[in-house]
Amino acid sequence: MDDLDFVLETIEPWLDKYHRDGVEALSPTEALGVGVWLLEAEVNNGGFDQYYFNTSGVLAVSTVRSLAEIGAKLTSSLLAAANADVPNLPLPDDRDLRGALLDEVAETARFKDLEAEFYECNENRIALLAIYLKKSKIDT
Repeated sequence: MDDLDFVLETIEPWLDKYHRDGVEALSPTEALGVGVWLLEAEVNNGGFDQYYFNTSGVLAVSTVRSLAEIGAKLTSSLLAAANADVPNLPLPDDRDLRGALLDEVAETARFKDLEAEFYECNENRIALLAIYLKKSKIDT
């Protein structure tokens, strides 16, 4: 099983739990996996605008630490820089409120430049996440 398949198989039930019950229902390892996965999926699909607008943006602050914990230091710094351009983190759960806050920074946020760095980043976040999750399963 490759890293992507392992990560997907591992976090799929965690994603369901997150979407159903919120981040409070997740263990620390589950929250780390969900946060890193959602950043990867959302930014690759629609950039930082999509990441923050969707429910994944609620995890933006904790995901900076999660990325550093798995060894994705450059990605952690990119997300921290993007977070610096977003007011009132953590973002509210309410989608309309999130949208209004993001509209306030639409012209000034450095999202496009940070996305370019994200896409060019040579960190294999999925592989790093897989290594972390495998180690966590052994240690628990």
